[in-house]
Amino acid sequence: MRQIVRSVVLGMFAALLIAAGTVSSYAQAGCDDTDKINELDAKIRENSKKKSTLKVARDAGKEFLEKFGTCEATKEFVDWLKPQLPKWDTIIQEAEGAAADAAMFKRFDDGITGEKYEESYAAARDILAKHPDNLNIIVPLGAIGLYQSYNKNFKFNDDSIKYAKMAIAKLKAGAPSTKPSGKYGAFQFEYSKDEAISELTYAIGYMNYWAKGDKKGALPFYYEVSQQSGKYQTEPRVYATIADYYIGEAAKLGEEVAKLIEKQKAAPTVEEKEKIDVDIKAKVGLFNGYTERSIDALSRAHKVAPSTTPAEKTYKDGLYKSIQEIYKAVIFPWFEFSGYVVDACSTPFFRPF
Repeated sequence: MRQIVRSVVLGMFAALLIAAGTVSSYAQAGCDDTDKINELDAKIRENSKKKSTLKVARDAGKEFLEKFGTCEATKEFVDWLKPQLPKWDTIIQEAEGAAADAAMFKRFDDGITGEKYEESYAAARDILAKHPDNLNIIVPLGAIGLYQSYNKNFKFNDDSIKYAKMAIAKLKAGAPSTKPSGKYGAFQFEYSKDEAISELTYAIGYMNYWAKGDKKGALPFYYEVSQQSGKYQTEPRVYATIADYYIGEAAKLGEEVAKLIEKQKAAPTVEEKEKIDVDIKAKVGLFNGYTERSIDALSRAHKVAPSTTPAEKTYKDGLYKSIQEIYKAVIFPWFEFSGYVVDACSTPFFRPF
């Protein structure tokens, strides 16, 4: 029995020795494969000279280390190669990122120049995910909606308002330009800092007022742009829009006052009439304020409106006529409206339009 066990153990040991010798012979055979070593060596050296072929060198380098990284004959080359691979990985990743960026920026640019703005907005989402502070992308997105609104195309308004606010916040915070000119944006939507803030402030006001119907929400932007440097400070339509808002609000108050007057007439007691009178005077005071603001805004619009061309002169004359009509309709010392007479020197009541 002992002889049998001993024979089995010796046989297993012999097998292990044979296997070890086989592995050693295989490893030795790999290190002796000078043709493959020279092939990969040349491939690595040649392709590592240019960025365009660096990926080939990197892949060949990984293969070289897998096959010959422990060979004594290749030690000097391996010692040089090992620290190169992570460097090459970084360069390759940067190059691939730059190529991806270039494709996204081209899509954005082509959308702007070809007026295919859906493409620009789609490309911008990818660009801003990687470069969230790129004002050369954000500024045009904020302005596109304004110019499309002039053509009754309102589908970009929500996105445009969002990006316009984003751009204004970054510009006011001092975000630097990345262009030698010091400007922000791209193509027809490129502006200096002050021009961009003015353009985008006006864009937010216009899109809210005329496209979205949020007149009250738009008004602060019209007031703001009227105080900023830039072309909109002397744009008559800025002031005309402010006037339009107050004229509309005054008209609503006029209707409310008329209803209160009728209610006061029907009131059965003096006490009730006096109570209604308090409401009337409060609304009349607000009406007066709105009317004065509308006249002031129209006067400013008339002052800055040019009159070089026939169309400009017609518009300027129309502004003056509007001012005259408001004066004729609502401003004079004494008048009677539906039986309700007010002393204009104390509590003036302006007739609603």
